[in-house]
Amino acid sequence: MTKFIVKWLKYFVFAGILSMFINILSLTFSVYMLAIYDRVLSSYSMPTLMTITVAAVFALLVDSVLIFLRSRLLVMAGVDIDNSLSEPVFKEMLKDSCSIQKSGYAAGLRDVNILRNYLGGNAIFALFDMPWMPIFLLFIYMVHPVMGMVATGGVVMVFLLGISQELLTRKRLEMANNINNAAGSFTTLCLRNSESVGAMGMIGGVNSRWKALNNQIITLQTKASNAAGVLQAISQSLRTGMQVIIYGVGAYLTLKGECTPGVMIASSIIMGRALAPVDQAMSTWKQTLEARSSYKRINDLIKKADTRTPMGLPDPIGKLDVEAASLVFNGNYLLRNITFSLEPGESLGLIGPSAAGKTTLSRVLLGIWPSMGGKVRLDGSDVYTWDQEHLGKFIGYLPQDVELFPGTVSQNIARLGDVDPEAVILAAKKAGVHDLIQHFPNGYDTMVGGAQGSIVLSGGQRQRVALARALYGNPRLVVLDEPNSNLDEAGEKALMQTIAILKQERVTTVIVTHKPSILISVDKVLVLQYGQVARFGPRHEIIQIAGQQPPAAPAPSTPPVAAGGGGIAKPFPPTGGGNGAGNGGGNGGTQQADSENTKKTTIPLSGDINKGLVN
Repeated sequence: MTKFIVKWLKYFVFAGILSMFINILSLTFSVYMLAIYDRVLSSYSMPTLMTITVAAVFALLVDSVLIFLRSRLLVMAGVDIDNSLSEPVFKEMLKDSCSIQKSGYAAGLRDVNILRNYLGGNAIFALFDMPWMPIFLLFIYMVHPVMGMVATGGVVMVFLLGISQELLTRKRLEMANNINNAAGSFTTLCLRNSESVGAMGMIGGVNSRWKALNNQIITLQTKASNAAGVLQAISQSLRTGMQVIIYGVGAYLTLKGECTPGVMIASSIIMGRALAPVDQAMSTWKQTLEARSSYKRINDLIKKADTRTPMGLPDPIGKLDVEAASLVFNGNYLLRNITFSLEPGESLGLIGPSAAGKTTLSRVLLGIWPSMGGKVRLDGSDVYTWDQEHLGKFIGYLPQDVELFPGTVSQNIARLGDVDPEAVILAAKKAGVHDLIQHFPNGYDTMVGGAQGSIVLSGGQRQRVALARALYGNPRLVVLDEPNSNLDEAGEKALMQTIAILKQERVTTVIVTHKPSILISVDKVLVLQYGQVARFGPRHEIIQIAGQQPPAAPAPSTPPVAAGGGGIAKPFPPTGGGNGAGNGGGNGGTQQADSENTKKTTIPLSGDINKGLVN
């Protein structure tokens, strides 16, 4: 955030300078009253009255212009802050959302809006006016020291009330904001799964959970508001009381002949002006706390951003090398020592039982999650360190859970970028979905993804459109995660043709599947169990070995976790091939998972190849 603050500093410096003149000119009425009582009324001088009146009117006009300029300047600062922060904050939110250790922070853009609105509102004016309070006190001291001490005592008491409000409300409001964010995320989740909620009678339970969160928010906000209300009431009464006291002291000094009635009235007005910023700050304290919390959250998010600009690399051709890739999360090995290679144009079938790590490995291959030990290299370069904006043009990804963005079919296929009609149609034809799209109400211009006037697509239709999106442009590495999970027979036939086209175009392809029928289209097969390579090799060898294996022994009840002095728990029962896996214990044995050794491993799979290979 430092570079952003330096960029915005000019706005705040000029706003501070304007505030100085605004606060000096705010003494106009007090000085005018002092001159009226002490000069005009005592001398009955009409020219003096006309002169000071014209001067006062001019000063007030200048004051109003300066107030407008300061407001305009801070509004511009808010707009600049929005323009500067919205894009990097949104990018970091996306990165955080797809990282393995999510912070759950999804209110970044809302926080940017809070900062922008705070700068464009009246709440921030108090922060610029309070530093000039000593000017008012100094003026009162110049009138009479006793009245200056009375005014100083009033300011100190109001400040103490402000500190008390901070102590009594800040934590409660921060907790309320955190719970409110959690309630918002919960509401979004429920709405996204509204069909399941309604079908399974979960509306009552969901409503109870939301109501409990909402009650916590209301309770915390009510306690904070009650405390703030009491202190604000005391502050306002104190402000009026201080003016009464200063009037009384002024009258006493006037009776003793130490000051004049004009001094008394002017001092009272200045006293009220001195306390006004404090009173305004207390009344807008909630907004100030929200803005401060928003700034802190955004600052924490921006600090995580990698500001390095990766060096440009040549366009990839698709050679994929996985070198002992591992991934640990919360002490659990999700992946361990995964090693294999694919030449450009080769296709890999990635299979294994549920929770074997197939989707996790897909994310590591794409550079979404980093390999914690070992590397995933695309054309020799670590895929996680590539410039994602550049690399993304050469990556095709079809996730398990397919969602289309609000917009037209063509915009979705073009990845929300500039639509190249020829490239869109070519991608659709590769995915075998061109004819299907033509039967949509408006063809490629049909609205989908929840946009206004959009049509509802079936799961298979969404999956096929998303496949065209993955093939858009010139991808050199394509990862398809369960691409046939929602497809009918015609869709599967089109998918097989797509894989053949990718092979013909020398596109490296990784296909995660539970259906053995698709394996006839791949060159190699990698079998995962408990995050480790059980088998890897040419398709015909793996299928032949799997067909000869007896039924698998029952799987362990827990996945492998970190243990002892760096070893891991047994990932699965060792059955021959001594190099296949290391056991737990202090020595921390490791699996030798290169292609030659893993081809010879004879670890049983969970089922027969002709019965699906996997659970």
